[in-house]
Amino acid sequence: MKIDWWLILPCLLLLALGLTVLRSVAPDQLSYQLLFTAVSIVIYLFVSAIDYQVLLSLHLPIYIGSLIFLLAPFVFGSHSRGALRWLQFDQISVQPSELIKPFLLLTFVYLATLPHLAHRHLWLIAAFLLPSVIIFFQPDLGTALVIAVGWLTIFISLIPPRWTITGLVTGLLLLAPVTWFVLKPYQQDRLLTFVNPYSDPLNRGYHVIQSTIAVGSGQFWGRGLGHGTQSQLRFLPERHTDFIFASLSEELGFFGSVLTLLLYLVFFRRIYHLSHLTADPASALFCLGVLAMLTFQVFINIGMNMGLAPVTGITLPFLSYGGSSLVSLAVTLGLLTSISSKSSKFWV
Repeated sequence: MKIDWWLILPCLLLLALGLTVLRSVAPDQLSYQLLFTAVSIVIYLFVSAIDYQVLLSLHLPIYIGSLIFLLAPFVFGSHSRGALRWLQFDQISVQPSELIKPFLLLTFVYLATLPHLAHRHLWLIAAFLLPSVIIFFQPDLGTALVIAVGWLTIFISLIPPRWTITGLVTGLLLLAPVTWFVLKPYQQDRLLTFVNPYSDPLNRGYHVIQSTIAVGSGQFWGRGLGHGTQSQLRFLPERHTDFIFASLSEELGFFGSVLTLLLYLVFFRRIYHLSHLTADPASALFCLGVLAMLTFQVFINIGMNMGLAPVTGITLPFLSYGGSSLVSLAVTLGLLTSISSKSSKFWV
């Protein structure tokens, strides 16, 4: 197996940065995250050693297994904060909707590139709707949106270019009014809070207000590890998960924030470049799907930390605390490495 360092090194640096910030703001969670990291590295090495085409050929059992796994929380799961998304194993929680993301993307890619498949669009829509409806009712709107972005990227590849923009704009205009009425009350509150967080500063707007204070208080060099006021005094909720970027910005400042964005930029650029280097259409489409999903995650997570996007349960890749997220990223990165190692122009 050839190691694509332009792909791997930014991820390792982001992971190290995340562990550093976690040790500062939530040291009691560090041992679990180190365990998740070790497991994820083993999974990455295992997946990257498998031929990507082999997993693609197993799309049907993988897809069915993903649906069964996704339904497991309704039978064996535990309620947490009004949601039923997790499977509890002693002190460790597993989130199926997070783990199945790369496997669903494999199915979408297979259906989009399978030669001579009749009614391709309908199959692709059905393959997307089944897991999305289950995830939405858990409820887990953030993960559903991430999967939707990956699916939409693949679906657009089947649409003639002249219809792409027109279809997207029309679809968004038609769905926007309907979407509001299918959202849960707390999801509607989050959208209203995004418009004006100071309308309820001690309740609904508290997360956003404390997060923006943390980001701004870091200034250029930051307050230093262990010296952040919002994160260390726990004014900042979810300081090690959804709002870890605010913790990082407060303690490492503008410098640390820019460094984080540059590492993501290098990583994303390599994925985009890889989509052009591979001669296999399915591999190229998978790379673009992954790129869209991860870019969306970074944009939304950092946006909500800065008050530029509504608060959702979307993690920041490689930085946020959580085993399910790391394992999902390890599988994704393993598949990308498998594609990269078979590229005819590996080092370009």
